[in-house]
Amino acid sequence: MSLTRNKVVHCPQCRQTSEFTIWDSINVFLDPEMRDELMKGNVFRWVCPHCGKLLSAHFDTLYHDPQNKFMVYLFYREVDEDKKYDLSHQTIPDKGLEYGYSFRVVYDPNRLLEKIRIFEQGLNDIAIEKMKYIMTHYVDTTLIRDEEKLFFEKVIKSADNTNYGRMIFHRLSINKERNNSFSVSMKKYEEQCQAIKMDKRFEANSWLCVDEGWIARQLKELSLFDVKRESAASDMLND
Repeated sequence: MSLTRNKVVHCPQCRQTSEFTIWDSINVFLDPEMRDELMKGNVFRWVCPHCGKLLSAHFDTLYHDPQNKFMVYLFYREVDEDKKYDLSHQTIPDKGLEYGYSFRVVYDPNRLLEKIRIFEQGLNDIAIEKMKYIMTHYVDTTLIRDEEKLFFEKVIKSADNTNYGRMIFHRLSINKERNNSFSVSMKKYEEQCQAIKMDKRFEANSWLCVDEGWIARQLKELSLFDVKRESAASDMLND
């Protein structure tokens, strides 16, 4: 079920008060309209009904999609690296893994939206994050230099279904401005899916914060030779 509560908000501009609905959890099977509201940014946006002042609202929420079998916790806070990935205190719902659920934690609304897009399309977010890590660290290092992050957007299928489709990513700079999008062959994604399936370090049997930092932690035991060999074989931006 979805859980909501109302909070009294004092407008910093006109000093009037009004109520704002906080969604502690969102079940999109029971409240399907909330999916689009979230994607539009309306869930974390408050508009003063008296003067029209627009403010961002920061609160934690659990996004639950029973149809696509995933849950994503958004924790709207700054955390250090160790606490960010130590999620042993988060308990898996009874039979959640048995039913094929994925359980993720994010600390940024943009990451929440990305996870929703990934899981709605039946994709593996660990394989996608591994692709992104290789692209930013070995294929196009300007992403790190320019403090840009990659976000998965969608899959475009081939017109004749005889070739691999394309995965579309966009670049988001540190000031949240959207930059150029680019595509990567779905073949590269499928290769990463096969690679992580054979690597126990990428098992997903608990709550995980799967991002660039988590991938780096899982890869740290690889030899430098293996990492370079894998990145060279990918050649993701020139296929």
